Amino acid sequence: MFSSHLEAEKQRLLDCIEAIRKSGAVAPARYFLTTTTTTSEAGKTYCYARLVKEESVGKQTVRPLGRVGSIEHRAWERSIARRDAIVELEQQLKLLDELMQRQQERSHLVERDFSEPKEKNY
Repeated sequence: MFSSHLEAEKQRLLDCIEAIRKSGAVAPARYFLTTTTTTSEAGKTYCYARLVKEESVGKQTVRPLGRVGSIEHRAWERSIARRDAIVELEQQLKLLDELMQRQQERSHLVERDFSEPKEKNY
């Protein structure tokens, strides 16, 4: 038997994950953003965004996204933020499932009658 509060929280987490997925593209795992700065001969500094994909240990693929704040850069920022939010919610969901499993396995401990026995008058 599960607590109705735990079941409600599980459903809330699942609804949040679904809402995030519906809100836009979700970045795949192992993608992240970096920035680089360059200074022109005139002394003006430019910041550029790059999308990095970790292929394997020590191997990366880099794709330029233009200047920091460009449409493509902001789209990837939102996509990665969605991915990170889903990962966090899935971790919470896993913990909640473990708690629900534990609650079910140990329900016999809490369903006992802990009250003091009533004294009989003879």
